[in-house]
Amino acid sequence: MKCPNCGKQVANGFICPYCHVDMYIFQKAGNVSIRLYNEGLRAAKEQDLSHAIDVLQQSLLFDKNNIDAHNLLGLIYAEVGQIAEAMKHWIISTSLLKTDNLASRYIQYWQKHARELERQNDAIRMYNQSLRYLQQGSDDLAIIQLKKCIDVNPNLIDAYNLMTLCCLKERNFKRAYNLIEFVLKKDCKNALALKYLQELSEEKKLPIQKAKKFALRATQADTSNELKMTDSTPPMPRYKRGDKNGIHVLERRDLIAFFVGVATSAMVLLLLVQPAWNEEQNKTIQSLQAQVESYSGTTHMTPEEVAAMRTQMETLEADNKKLRSEETKQSNLALLETAISQLTDQKYEECVTTLQNIETVGFSDEDLQKYESTKAEAFPQAAQSIFTKGKSEFLSNNYIEARTYFENVLQLVDSGDFIDDVYFYLGEIAKQGKNVEQAKEYYQTVISKYPDSNQLENTKLALESLNDTTQTE
Repeated sequence: MKCPNCGKQVANGFICPYCHVDMYIFQKAGNVSIRLYNEGLRAAKEQDLSHAIDVLQQSLLFDKNNIDAHNLLGLIYAEVGQIAEAMKHWIISTSLLKTDNLASRYIQYWQKHARELERQNDAIRMYNQSLRYLQQGSDDLAIIQLKKCIDVNPNLIDAYNLMTLCCLKERNFKRAYNLIEFVLKKDCKNALALKYLQELSEEKKLPIQKAKKFALRATQADTSNELKMTDSTPPMPRYKRGDKNGIHVLERRDLIAFFVGVATSAMVLLLLVQPAWNEEQNKTIQSLQAQVESYSGTTHMTPEEVAAMRTQMETLEADNKKLRSEETKQSNLALLETAISQLTDQKYEECVTTLQNIETVGFSDEDLQKYESTKAEAFPQAAQSIFTKGKSEFLSNNYIEARTYFENVLQLVDSGDFIDDVYFYLGEIAKQGKNVEQAKEYYQTVISKYPDSNQLENTKLALESLNDTTQTE
């Protein structure tokens, strides 16, 4: 049996002779994790996605290395429109099993459909913005954002539930019923949707028998049918005017938020339209270029016409290049906003990964300052987190993984309270790998650059030991 703590093989018994861990407890926890995974799988097949998510999360509490649970949980999150959560579990899964892992295929799919992934991210931002509008009391602006969010990501269950709440507040019960119906077709026991259904029945706008029949039908319905925005669909709830003189006066913050939303929508539209525009221009350029190249004395085109065509082609190429540059800039600005959000959520390593994918060409001074300040704050925090992981792997004798972590730390920062420890541990790893010269270099770096290091004495002893060994040989 392989010890789940230190990874060494144990011939007999449940107590590991190397790390003294009771493997029986690990084995029982693994069995519970598998049982919960099976329960989550059954719930997912029955379209009880909320219960499946809860059970699979419990499964991972018992065994965080349960690859099947990570993969299934990612699929369910994708089904309810939460792609970011899905990607998180798939990335964890691929880190646990790098070959023959279905999660790799899922990640590759979204990498090939980067535009769609960006749209999903836009939908989440719209949903968060609608929450802020509701907190400010701007129900009409929240409804506008939610409608855009649902159009962009028609699978985001949370957006439908929030829209249902808005409809109930506006007493648009028919529209609320349609939204609840869609949610329960996707997730037959969604707690919020069932709560709103109960409220509808209590309002006597939906007879309780009809509610029960609907709940039963929703559990058996095919989830492939999406909510259709047809003319027969009840209209979106309209914003009710205030009672003051019969006129509703928007607050200044609402007006600002509205115009910010308009500007954001224009930016999103630009990002969506530009690729098609660029493609059309590319076809025009290729057509003109073919005509120019096919020119000869036997054609009906005059040299002046060819020159004019060439000028037109060069103008189109310049415009196309400018548009592509602007598209790239907007994509990088969107990545910068994502990095800032990750920094706010204290997701430092994810923030660093996002920042490393940003090209600052074309950034304004303000954008550059924002980028540099985010980088200055995120890199040290991420380095500290990665160092902690590396040290844990080193103490567990997982030297290859530890070396990777430590080398990543040095790529992020070149100063800090733990940098001397990084060089010392790298020296120890090199010594374990019989790479004597490299180990000496790391030890010498600690001695020369960090004279106040807490590892100084250990480093000197290790270096002396290496020197003695070399002389002996």
